[in-house]
Order: sequence, then C-alpha cells, then structure tokens
Amino acid sequence: MYLRAIAIGLIALMVIMNIPLNQVHAQNEVIFPTIYYTTYQGYNVTITDLDWYNIVYPVIYSSNFSTYDWKKSPLKNYILFDYSLTGLNPYGAEFILALQSIGNLTQANVTKAFQAIANLDATGDGYTNQEKLNAGALPGFYNSTPTSFNDPTVRATYGYVFTALVVVSVFILYFVFNRKKEGNE
Repeated sequence: MYLRAIAIGLIALMVIMNIPLNQVHAQNEVIFPTIYYTTYQGYNVTITDLDWYNIVYPVIYSSNFSTYDWKKSPLKNYILFDYSLTGLNPYGAEFILALQSIGNLTQANVTKAFQAIANLDATGDGYTNQEKLNAGALPGFYNSTPTSFNDPTVRATYGYVFTALVVVSVFILYFVFNRKKEGNE
C-alpha cells in the first residue's frame, strides 16, 4: 500500500518537473519597462511593454537573430534588460543607441539595430554579442558566457540526473524511516 502511494507520488513529481514553463506563460507574463529615445531625425520614440512584445521580441525569436532558440529559454526576458526588469543592461543600451541612429521602431529597423551590434562586446568579456546569443548566454551580463552547459543536450542530461537522484533519495528515505524495528512486530 505504502509502496504504491510512493510510486504514484514519484510519478506525479516527475510529471510536474517536466511540464514546460511556457505552458503557463499567460499567468507569468512580465512587464517590460518603457524606454524613450530620439532618432537621428529628431523624432521622439517611446517603446512600451506592448511594443517589446509585438515588435522587438518577434525579431529575437526569429531564426535570423540567433541559432539558439530564445523563445523556449527561461532567460529570454533578460536579453535586453537587467535582472529586475526595470532598465536596460549594457546590450540593451547598445541596441537602443543603434536604433537611434537607424530610425523609428519597426521590425526592419529592429533587425538592422541587432545586426549593427552583433560583432560588438557589450560587457568587455571577450565574446561578441552574437557569440553569446548563439550559445544561449546573455550578452548584457559579463558573467554569462558561452559554456558547454548552454548546450541543450547537456541541460537534458542534468535534468535526468537530477530526477534520478530525487527518485533514489525518496526510496532510501522510505526504507530507512519505515523499517520495522526487530522485536516490535
């Protein structure tokens, strides 16, 4: 009886751990900060939360932006913004400066701005912005660098190892704490 309950609990735990985070995206949507800039022609432009979602992020999610699939990444919100999502990180600042020199906020201009800063190094850590993006690292953070952990196959392996450790730990704890003491039968 107890073994069956533990098995069901473990299966439920594994299912819960493997639910993709993007399925609950509507409940956890972030609000991006409003950013203002002036184009080289003197036009004032405001980038609102909806503009980030409807104009900028579709470019980020496109295959022309990076070889890495940013749409599925839990780090996607920090490509241009600091961890508090209240301002720009250095890569985001480079993006806005490039956009100022290109013009108004359109998907074509956003694409051009990203292309203009692709070979720059926003944080001075020795990796270009594009190298970091292609590896799944954040170009606006000096401590986010291309490593083998950003390889999806390595991430999957760590997930399986973690799941196996949880299962083994639960069984060990069950047998340690549920053993019948000799003489108490």
